[in-house]
Amino acid sequence: MQNSDGDELMFHDIRFPLANGVTQKDIAAQVTAIPGMAQESVKFWNWLEDKPKGREKVKQADALSFDATMDNGQRVLGNVELKGRFLHLSTNSEAGAKKGIVLIRQALGDIVGTPLTEIRTIEQMMAERPPREHGGAASDVRPEIAEQVVHQFMDRQYRETLDQPVGMLGNKTPRQAAKSAAGRQKVAEWLKYLENQSANQPDPADPMATYSFEWMWKELGVHDLRR
Repeated sequence: MQNSDGDELMFHDIRFPLANGVTQKDIAAQVTAIPGMAQESVKFWNWLEDKPKGREKVKQADALSFDATMDNGQRVLGNVELKGRFLHLSTNSEAGAKKGIVLIRQALGDIVGTPLTEIRTIEQMMAERPPREHGGAASDVRPEIAEQVVHQFMDRQYRETLDQPVGMLGNKTPRQAAKSAAGRQKVAEWLKYLENQSANQPDPADPMATYSFEWMWKELGVHDLRR
């Protein structure tokens, strides 16, 4: 498995600790100013390729290619997200991780500390996957990659939905509805409906069934209503 640059897929989660006294708001302002960072929400950015260009590396003939792109075809090099006292950078290759670390360090300087990196190969991700309860032997790579693709697509779709009118919420956006007590209850019911629809799959290992909506509960500030 390779990305479209011809680099082996190695999933990197790089965590930059926030310096003492530095707030998420301080970090967000700096990240948004970085060229190529497209803000999706107050705490999430897509790190985009500057512009499509010819690939220097040649993809192996027998290799599967994996990459995420925006609707306009612009390639997503990684994702940046604020979680608690950490700024997370996620990429799918070693080269992307090195480039991203330099980019973040140059832009944020000493308002973040030395990053910690977790690296997982395709094989490790497969080993972490719970065994299937139904069906025969799992394929060597494809199910895990399918899950990654589906979850990335669902992430993008639901992030857009947070700022779009929803019928169950009286045609308000989820963010608008979550501003009132009554609206918070409706948002919680809507999220439970989404979770039930997603989990209602014949195969519990289906990518739709394994998707976690927890980030949406937290993003909308209604996690206390999740029961």
